[in-house]
Amino acid sequence: MGDRGLKCRRHFVLLDISKRIENQEELGNGNMGFQIGGFTIPYYGFFIMLGVAVAAVVGWILVHLFHKEYDDFITLAGCVALGGLIGAKVLYLAVSWKEIDFSRITETEYLSAWLSGGFVFYGGLIGGLAGVFFCWKVFHIRVMEYASVGIPCIPIVHAFGRMGCSAAGCCYGIPYTGAGAITYTESLIAPNGTPLFPVQMTEAVCNLIIAAVLIIYIYRNRNKVRNSLLLYLMLYAPVRFVLEYFRYDDKERGIILGLSTSQWISILVFAGAFLYYIIRKRKKITKSL
Repeated sequence: MGDRGLKCRRHFVLLDISKRIENQEELGNGNMGFQIGGFTIPYYGFFIMLGVAVAAVVGWILVHLFHKEYDDFITLAGCVALGGLIGAKVLYLAVSWKEIDFSRITETEYLSAWLSGGFVFYGGLIGGLAGVFFCWKVFHIRVMEYASVGIPCIPIVHAFGRMGCSAAGCCYGIPYTGAGAITYTESLIAPNGTPLFPVQMTEAVCNLIIAAVLIIYIYRNRNKVRNSLLLYLMLYAPVRFVLEYFRYDDKERGIILGLSTSQWISILVFAGAFLYYIIRKRKKITKSL
């Protein structure tokens, strides 16, 4: 594995930001992106943009299917995207604050490394919901009508984001020699030369399946599209909880009482969505009596 490798508590040490900077100076961009002319296009950014493009097409189809205004949908999507980006970064910094060398925070390269890499999806989800609230208050858009219809766009973008993670080597899996194992050779983040479980691509596939289920649900239940958000939360939370056991980047995820930050959030999200569904259903039954 050499100087490029990462050895942590369980045979590997996860590179901290300062080591990433040193390794990037030595290795260049590694496999973090591909070259076009003299420019480097980061894998993660490329796949996110590809996911946004696919989600925009799906959103356009769903919005027109339900006779909604696409301009309002785009405004809502922009607020959600901005809130999601901020929330994902804030939660990442929150769970990684012990790794930050505050004595170097004024160094442009060091600060840039922290701000450019590292996002936590659940932080993005919370930030996205804040964006929905902002859009409702400021632009007076009937956000629930659009959010419910556009829910499949979230797992679509998330799926492409995980593909970007797989290409770059972040959010990597546990050592694994079975079918589908992925071995990095020039990653600045993942352990090089060691077969790993393809947890990023597994989550990508799960997200695409969830998106398909949501699209079918919305199409078949046009009068109950408000339940699509609850359905998404109750489908994704268990998937994320299980896949966290196949992640190997413990240091960047935060561990509390044996569970990662995302696992605790998964429990809260699933329980909250399920309880809300039960309470709302009971209220409907009570009104019908």
